[in-house]
Amino acid sequence: MSTSRRYPIVWEVILWLLSLTILYPLAMVVMTSFKSLGEASQLSISLPEHFHFENYKTVFVQGKMLQALMNSMLITGCSVLLIVILSGTLSFTIMRNRSALNRAIYSMMTLGLIAPFAALPTIKTLQFLHIYGTYTSVILVYTALFMSFATMLFSGFMLTVPRELDEAGIIDGCIGFSLFYKVILPLLLPITVTVAILNFMWVWNEFYYPLFLVNKSSMWTLPLTVYNFFGRFNRSWHLVSANMVIVSMPVVIAYLFAQKYIISGMTAGAVKG
Repeated sequence: MSTSRRYPIVWEVILWLLSLTILYPLAMVVMTSFKSLGEASQLSISLPEHFHFENYKTVFVQGKMLQALMNSMLITGCSVLLIVILSGTLSFTIMRNRSALNRAIYSMMTLGLIAPFAALPTIKTLQFLHIYGTYTSVILVYTALFMSFATMLFSGFMLTVPRELDEAGIIDGCIGFSLFYKVILPLLLPITVTVAILNFMWVWNEFYYPLFLVNKSSMWTLPLTVYNFFGRFNRSWHLVSANMVIVSMPVVIAYLFAQKYIISGMTAGAVKG
């Protein structure tokens, strides 16, 4: 076997071995979620003697998962919608009119990629606006935090859209935002799906920010139920694992169905630009 053919096989073996560091814990959590209390305490990847599907029913009822699910859907859905609309519109304005002001705005947006979340000033600002502890406050904070990266993605893809389409749209009577939503936005489907799915995963899985911004258990999102459930049942690993599977399942399903859009959206701007 030649050296050129041997190296890819070696790298494949190494990558498969490294993937076990991720796959093994995931498989252990899934298997543990179907075990009894005694079996779950071993924290192994072995199959359960009997599959205990009632673990999921117990978690759903005692963990008040239905309310948390509705909260996560509301906050995530509204946040992603705002991020897509605002970042898409902003990137269109910046890329089509490269004025000094727009360049300055673009530079400020890039700073948002590295600026840390300041809990105290954010909370004080929300209290001053009398929206602290509401769904609105959480949605607006998520929008502000993740809009920078979304704007960067939209802006890179926007450069691949010919300006001749703008002129054709203006001739047909589309001006301003009407031009963007009727002519340009339909061409941005790959990057729009990419931005939507990425932000859906980030917002859905986020634990840190709701911990500061939500002050009522009735407004808890699904990741916060894991924290609460672990505190109540820290020895019941079968229930904790079932809780973790329920929380992560929507993100896994969304990624599996949209991974081709994510890959194409992340690479299209770099390839075409």
